[in-house]
Amino acid sequence: MAAEKAQDLESRRSPVATVVCPELSLSSQTGDPDSSLQNPFNREVHEVQHFMASIEEDQRALEIRPEDSMNDLPGGNLDLNDNVSNGRDGGDVLLDLKKTHIKALKEMCVCIRGESASNRFIDVHPWQDEVSERQCTDQNIRPVHLLSYAEILKPATEGHKPHRTTITTGIAGIGKTACVEKLIHDWAAGSILSEFDFIFMFAFSKLNMLPQKTLSLMQLIQICYPHMQDCKEIFLSTSIKCLYIFDGLDESRQTLNFENQLACYDECESRSLESLLSNLIRGNIHPSSSVWITTRPAGMGQIPLCYIDRLTELQGFSEHEKMEYFHKKYENRHLAEKMISVMKKERSLSCLCYLPIFCSVLSTFLEDALKSFQCHELSDYMPVAITPVFNKFLVHILSHQQQRQAYLRGAKQTFAELMKSRQRDIISLGKLAFDLLRSETFIFSEHNLRMYNADVSLAESGICKEFAKENANNSKKIFCFVHGALQEYMAALYVLLSFNNTKSNPLMASTKPKSQQRCEKPSYFHILKQACKENLKSSSGHFGLFLRFLCGLGTKTNQQSLKGLMTSCGIHHDDITKIIQFLKEKLQEDIAPEKCLTLIHCLIELGDHSFVVQSSKILATEAATYRTLSPMDYSAMAFALQMSNENSETFNLSEHKISSIGLRRLAPVLFSFTSLKMNGSNLGDSGVKILSQVTRCRDGKLQNLELERNDLTHKCCEALAFILSNNSMLRNLNLCDNHLGDKGICLLSTTLKQPQCRIQKLNLSNNNLSTGSWEELVSVLMTNQTLRELNVSNNRVGEAGLRILSTALKNSRCKLQKLGLNNTSTFDFGMMGSYLEETGVEVLCDVLRNPNCTLKSLELASNCLSQKNYGELTSAIRINHTLTHLDLSSNVIQDTGINVLSMALMDPSCSIQSLRMTDTKLTPTCCEKLATVLVTNQTLRELDLSMNKLGDSGVHALSTALKNPNCKLETLRLKRTSLTDGCCHKLMAALSTTQTITHLDLSENSFTDCSLSNISNLILTCGNLVVIRLEQNQFTTHGQMMIKKLNLEKPNIEIVIERTKKY
Repeated sequence: MAAEKAQDLESRRSPVATVVCPELSLSSQTGDPDSSLQNPFNREVHEVQHFMASIEEDQRALEIRPEDSMNDLPGGNLDLNDNVSNGRDGGDVLLDLKKTHIKALKEMCVCIRGESASNRFIDVHPWQDEVSERQCTDQNIRPVHLLSYAEILKPATEGHKPHRTTITTGIAGIGKTACVEKLIHDWAAGSILSEFDFIFMFAFSKLNMLPQKTLSLMQLIQICYPHMQDCKEIFLSTSIKCLYIFDGLDESRQTLNFENQLACYDECESRSLESLLSNLIRGNIHPSSSVWITTRPAGMGQIPLCYIDRLTELQGFSEHEKMEYFHKKYENRHLAEKMISVMKKERSLSCLCYLPIFCSVLSTFLEDALKSFQCHELSDYMPVAITPVFNKFLVHILSHQQQRQAYLRGAKQTFAELMKSRQRDIISLGKLAFDLLRSETFIFSEHNLRMYNADVSLAESGICKEFAKENANNSKKIFCFVHGALQEYMAALYVLLSFNNTKSNPLMASTKPKSQQRCEKPSYFHILKQACKENLKSSSGHFGLFLRFLCGLGTKTNQQSLKGLMTSCGIHHDDITKIIQFLKEKLQEDIAPEKCLTLIHCLIELGDHSFVVQSSKILATEAATYRTLSPMDYSAMAFALQMSNENSETFNLSEHKISSIGLRRLAPVLFSFTSLKMNGSNLGDSGVKILSQVTRCRDGKLQNLELERNDLTHKCCEALAFILSNNSMLRNLNLCDNHLGDKGICLLSTTLKQPQCRIQKLNLSNNNLSTGSWEELVSVLMTNQTLRELNVSNNRVGEAGLRILSTALKNSRCKLQKLGLNNTSTFDFGMMGSYLEETGVEVLCDVLRNPNCTLKSLELASNCLSQKNYGELTSAIRINHTLTHLDLSSNVIQDTGINVLSMALMDPSCSIQSLRMTDTKLTPTCCEKLATVLVTNQTLRELDLSMNKLGDSGVHALSTALKNPNCKLETLRLKRTSLTDGCCHKLMAALSTTQTITHLDLSENSFTDCSLSNISNLILTCGNLVVIRLEQNQFTTHGQMMIKKLNLEKPNIEIVIERTKKY
């Protein structure tokens, strides 16, 4: 029988087909199979979808529900006939055996009370390992390929047999055991791997404890699964498929030997455990079954590649799954969101959260830490000391390794004994980390570990990871720390233990002998001071986290968590007080902004939150507007903004007098906003140059930049051009009320014409522009295909300038839709030409009549338009069908002008939707004509009549039109129009009738409390009302309070009753 099985095995072991994923096979793209592994920090953290959120590899909580009946179990309704054919001998026995086995597996796996057990699990994405081309050729190992969770044990091609042997590797804490338990749970529930009739899982940690020196495969099953005493039938039938899972090969006491083991083909023959496993993996025993083995990378070398059909690697959480972990673990969504916010803002934590075990440690720590934020008034700004998290992670790794050694050696230690016993190993590994950090090196070999007398098993327990071989001809391992943050933590821990245990300072220059260094007995303050100076001198910033950890490790709380590693407590409270004062003094100096944030983080590690609380108050009360801020205040503000939970899109620094140092301190956070407002901030040309350096960040998302009133000249235009060319997201640039001049426009125009410039709105109002600017702007308008709005108001345009602009406006290549020409007649030759020659409007009207004109908005405020001009405009408006917005504010229109304009507005072809006539000398008589327009015009949606003396009689005339169903008006502005209580009832009644009004401005009139009833009725009954402005009327304090209370009933309506400050 054994000979027949051996012959059958040889016929079954056909070469494995190669499966390549074009998108992910890096070796096929680069020609170097190991090229993707040269830099561990650039190696992509591949996806791990739907992993177990609350189960770590080393702690499995078992919750057995014996009261559940078979039908209540997750797999109780399985149709077992699908898996065991009726034609098998003893089929009924096998069916009963399988039912019993499924029930036992469900009790062995975690059973979650609630809706569904699977709600507590998350699927995984193993990663088929990248094997060199030589290995693929010689031993038929598949190249790299991304797999889903259900595909781990499935054949690469449909219809093929399942893989005989599958290996899944992963560093400590990545979730290999959880993956195994998830698979068993889902199989028992009938959701995956229906091709297997039985699954047996064996943990090497438990196999180590078996008293039997020799046993057969059948005995092994019977020992680990007592209900399987009648399992012999499984081996006799080739149609019954089994999966054997061996979890944690690296924990095995037995070393697998494939060269010197005798072949065994009988499942009932007793052999040593290592011989039994070797023959099972080879396929000699139970050849119709499959084997899945999980191990850390260190255990991979025991199995020759020729016996592996699929090699996969578990690599941890993706960014999405990190967040999903916290949501799955905590039902309190608000708490989970806070934890996610902290994790995202601390990159040193986020980068390590690809390890499920680190997520578990972090979540446990944050549960306690977030409660303490309330005491420090840090609800919106959540600075977290990261040192305790790394302390807990180290303790967790040591405790886990102790559990493994307890299985292997049968001995346990107390926590203090454990820490003390590992002191030398931790110091050795820390010294290696420190020396590597000083040399700015991140990779090391197994030989380096032995040179430093560092325990290789400690390094492989989750602190370091193996990522490459030195070359294909030897087996020397290359390591790195699982993340650079952990390397800096170990380096800082080494410095702390060196100072505490031997009174030495590793940071001191090596020119002095150690005996002399010990005699000097440095204080911890001097060590921190020296580390701070090295961090400030470092151009790469690789000492930043090291300094944070060094500060954090100096506190009493963190030292208590490492009790056993430290032989004494030589750090005095005075040292901590001194370093806090030293760091605050450094923050007042002119140092790099990133270094400032590092020093602030150091203060957080030391437990000092004072200035962070102060900065949050500055941001909350806008106190910065009224006092001069110090450099440290700006750093604190940047830190508070960086740590804030609010995802604000706009950062408004308008009216804040920002110094150049202050601007540099804010630099790290400015690029994270989409809108930056710095109007009247006294930047000057030098400030814009600093700003250009800030906004060159490739991750910047700046879309709106406002720099009004900053005394800018042509000297800053090169910096502005740099901002435009290096920020493809920038859409709006506001430079009004500066002094750029013609020279500045010439410098800007070159960039504005470049294809990468995507600007849509450009405001150059009041910038001393004259004749020399217009040709440059015409060139921009003809070239730039994204520019839609241009404002050149309050500049010397002149008739010549307007004629130059008109050439672009009439060209089909010009896409401009909005043109601002307000107050361009304040010079000898304004936009409308001289006061004697009114040819400017004729030029403009010629543009409006041109079919290529794309203008939708035209602003002509404050241009001294005459009655003749209105006639020309109305003629052009009737012909033009694109213009929808017209601003004629601060011109003299009067009754005569209204008569002319109304004729055009009542024309069915008129497309005007918004008409602004603020401060145009209108009288109550004009309102009668406007009332006719409101009833006749079907396109007009916005009318602004502010700052005209309309009086109650004028509004009475308008009210008659407003209640007419033909009136489509949505926005009505009547600010400062001499209104009293006398017109309120009729106006409110009219607006309540049509229900079309959305925005109503009645500010700066003479309404009193007598009108409150009518106003309240409009607010409560008008369903479309969005905003109503009532500030600066004559309401009493009681009246204002009554109006404010309406917000409780209508929270969706903005009721403005008090004057607000605008920047």
